[in-house]
Amino acid sequence: METQVSVTILMPVYNGALYLKEAIDSILNQSYTDFELLIINDGSTDQTQKIIDGYTDHRIKCIRQSNMGVSRSLNKGLSLIDTPFIRRHDADDISEPDMLEKQMAFLKQHSDIHFVSTQCAFMSNRSKVAMKYRQPKTNLFQNKEYILATRDQFNPFSPIVHGTVLGYTSVFKEFNGYRTEFLTSEDNDLWLRIIEKYNFAILNQCPYYLRLNQGSATQMHKASLAYYRHLCINYADERKQFGSDPIMRGETVPPPPKEKTNQTTIANKIKGRSYRNDLLDYHYKIMLNAKDWPNVYNTLKIAIADGWKLSLTWKGILFPIIGKHFVQAGVKAKNLFK
Repeated sequence: METQVSVTILMPVYNGALYLKEAIDSILNQSYTDFELLIINDGSTDQTQKIIDGYTDHRIKCIRQSNMGVSRSLNKGLSLIDTPFIRRHDADDISEPDMLEKQMAFLKQHSDIHFVSTQCAFMSNRSKVAMKYRQPKTNLFQNKEYILATRDQFNPFSPIVHGTVLGYTSVFKEFNGYRTEFLTSEDNDLWLRIIEKYNFAILNQCPYYLRLNQGSATQMHKASLAYYRHLCINYADERKQFGSDPIMRGETVPPPPKEKTNQTTIANKIKGRSYRNDLLDYHYKIMLNAKDWPNVYNTLKIAIADGWKLSLTWKGILFPIIGKHFVQAGVKAKNLFK
């Protein structure tokens, strides 16, 4: 790609027509304008390409290819980029208008830091943002402007949000990009390799909204997500101890174990005794905080239908509404009468 701009924003997309326009618009509206947007259309069969073709902004470049998956699409994009900096962005998320400007200013002010990311707040499929629910959590920063990423912060979840990362192109390429042996957590594996040599800052700011989308790669590969997350951490520990990991030694990466069908859970659903922790432990709380009432209603309908006989279900519904302080007060009062 022939270019004279400073930053390439790299966005792979596969059948992302539903939210793609919001993502592109948030990029084109950035206050920092010295960038190009490279979209890798990874074999989409929906209206994705039509949406891309509807833009006339000269900063948008698009590559169409047969479906290769996220890691290979990202590596294809990296091979085409020759700008000094690369910023990642997912095709269903949204950046605040001053996000790129602040990140670029930070890197220019800190010559010893090669990568910078930020917090994200979670967003519903209806673009309602739950500012209370962030990744990484605010207490990780201890009131500091930024922190440097370390290996210990990756357990159990990565402190680095993939779609918020801005870094030097030369470093991306030095590490040969993403290792395709990882079906998921390919980004965590890359960040863990990078921080062994370079400083990676995480800003105590939240200008990025990550959509909870059932069609995302993370949601589609939920079964293997924990497996690969732990694997990349184990490989980081091996590099520290032995100087290399199995992939570097040419060994085969074992596949994730197959999920077992839990017939008891299926039977309990019929009896109304299945607690929907997949909905009530996080999803429901995010929808409440985002004030996304249609999603709140749909979540409650499913959770009650599956677990209406369980007191745990009703606690999961009511406690986020009344607040933890009232819950704690109630527990203390209950203990007084024991």
